[in-house]
Amino acid sequence: MITIRLDASTKDEAKKVFEALGMDMSTGINVYLKQVVRDQALPFNPTIKDPLDQATERSLQDLKNGRYEDFANLADLFKGLHHDH
Repeated sequence: MITIRLDASTKDEAKKVFEALGMDMSTGINVYLKQVVRDQALPFNPTIKDPLDQATERSLQDLKNGRYEDFANLADLFKGLHHDH
């Protein structure tokens, strides 16, 4: 048996999700903990990145994957920025 402290809103929302999946809160938490034990890791990647960092990451991925436009000069760049795509 374990005891956890949890705000009422999170508890209620989690209960709804577990019920939608056909399980009670206890079963849902057991499934989560068994996944942690099996994988020896959390079943998600915790992050503190803000949306701007995520946008930067996407931009870097676009560059790596060749998804970008080349411009011959600054005037063409500004035309490209103001052109409706």
